[in-house]
Amino acid sequence: MPGLLGVISDGVRDGQLLDRMVDSIRHEPWYRVDKYLGAPFNIARVHLGIFNPQPQPIFNEDRTLCLFMDGGIYGYDDEKKRLQSKHHFTSDSDPEFCLHLYEELGIESFKRLNGNFVLLICDLREKKAIIANDRNCLRNLYYAEHNGALLFAPEAKAILQDGTFKRELDVEGLAMSLAYGEFWDDKTLFERMHFMPPASILTYSKGQLSRTRYWDLCYQPDYGLSDGAMVEQLTEATRLAVAIRMKDKLRYGISLSGGLDSRVVLAAVAPDKRRRLTTYSYGPSDCDEVSIAEEVAKKCDTVQRSIEITPQLILENAQQEVWLSDGRNSVLVSYFHPVHNMIRGDVDVVFDGFGLDATLGGSYLKKHRVGGEGKEELYHDLQRDRRLVGDEELLRLFAPKYSDIAKETPLKAFEAEYGKIDTADARTTFDQFFWRTHLMYHSTWHVYIRDLLEISYPTVDNDLVALIYRIPPEKRMNHYIYLQFLKVLTPELARIPYNRTMIPPSAPLLFWDIGRAYQFGREKVKELVFKESKRKVYVRNRRKYVDQVGWMRTNDGWRSYFKTLLLDSSSASREYLDQDYIGCLIKQHEEGTRDNSAKILRLATFELFLRQFLA
Repeated sequence: MPGLLGVISDGVRDGQLLDRMVDSIRHEPWYRVDKYLGAPFNIARVHLGIFNPQPQPIFNEDRTLCLFMDGGIYGYDDEKKRLQSKHHFTSDSDPEFCLHLYEELGIESFKRLNGNFVLLICDLREKKAIIANDRNCLRNLYYAEHNGALLFAPEAKAILQDGTFKRELDVEGLAMSLAYGEFWDDKTLFERMHFMPPASILTYSKGQLSRTRYWDLCYQPDYGLSDGAMVEQLTEATRLAVAIRMKDKLRYGISLSGGLDSRVVLAAVAPDKRRRLTTYSYGPSDCDEVSIAEEVAKKCDTVQRSIEITPQLILENAQQEVWLSDGRNSVLVSYFHPVHNMIRGDVDVVFDGFGLDATLGGSYLKKHRVGGEGKEELYHDLQRDRRLVGDEELLRLFAPKYSDIAKETPLKAFEAEYGKIDTADARTTFDQFFWRTHLMYHSTWHVYIRDLLEISYPTVDNDLVALIYRIPPEKRMNHYIYLQFLKVLTPELARIPYNRTMIPPSAPLLFWDIGRAYQFGREKVKELVFKESKRKVYVRNRRKYVDQVGWMRTNDGWRSYFKTLLLDSSSASREYLDQDYIGCLIKQHEEGTRDNSAKILRLATFELFLRQFLA
């Protein structure tokens, strides 16, 4: 995946290391590369030539600072006019603006940047490097201190090009990924290698590294704000967030689904610019996601493409998925890369509705979480909510010699993140915790898209997020304010069903609740029918992109693939995990007594990771 990478050291012993690092992430021959070599800096930028295609680094007027940047910044016209009275601009590029803003404000400048980015400032006078990323961790950066140097890159495999860096598994990282299905804070699967958390600043000077956070979510509900005012402000902010991201002549696309977030982004595009859009959807041809997306596209008269996802497509791309994500994500999403390879000829930038269902829609909020539940009760509620594999099961899953790590890691990880929550109001605690963990982790799913295309995220625009977190949690729960907002933003699209309820957002909220309950009950009945029929009758799930539950029970290719991968005598994960218990998980799933699909997919990811990175 493209991005910034380099080695910062006063004594680089391997003159070819940077070139090997570049080659390891240059997955396509058409990628572009910019470099800067000047002790102690050995820096490169690998990019697609879409955002800020001008050569980098950018220097200030007296050449005491230079800047590399990966990503895009938006909505800074007024700030730039102020800077032009003091600085000479030679281009209309984001990195030049960022550099001059840094000259004026120092690290405080990062708070004003609205977009998705990783940037590196080289202080050539003090021989100091400053690396910063955006508030939502929308671009990956791994880093490690090794042999008196700082190594960093958007993919872990680039750091592993240093042959003296010992490849070892971080067993705590493994335990976290199995316990929660996610990685939190700076954890990875590599010992001594870290992942840069959101809104972070890394400062490296004279062999010393420090990490600070320049911004955090501040949730301050405004109970004096009326529903009408909320909706009006949300509508204006969403349209503006999309408009400032479409000021260039790039080709934009929107990945439509059966959900609400993508249709919000499409609705916010000015009608005269919709003809520039390509919309696309993916999934089995008869799934709800595709049929609803096609209805949305038809209503907006966009050029629509629907791409088939099959069980075989996922298996064929599983190894590549693990390779591209450095084992960070489940093989379930291995269709992302081939799907976006198919649309690359029509699109430069994908608009993504990242996080809106969770933030504005409050999809994870429940009455007891916003009804004044005490901090102690909420603490235990959060622990239960976030678990993929529980404590007892985790101990059975790990080999005996790692039992202490399996026992201690989940609680340590949870307490570390819970301890960072600074709100005294229990009603907003879950929001902050969810933002820091689940939401920030899932932004890394986009590595497969960014290998081929750029992505823009209007739904986490700084001003829009600030507005969302002025809305009381009670108003966001169950999509209450979201539905009102959608009906004002786009009445015609509000009449199209939502995939989780199959009820249009324009319908009364009571119908919405009934629809959700019906869909949940229907899936439970399907599971019961499968179990009671002794696995002879399986009613396929047509709601989602991927029916991983059913495919793992009824598709011969899937059943054979996962059994062979995980239970073969040559499986690499035998060193760390109990193969007999993995066999038990697979048997339970196939017999329909438990849905273990997410666990099995995560275990398969780990097995492929070991084979590709640590064999």
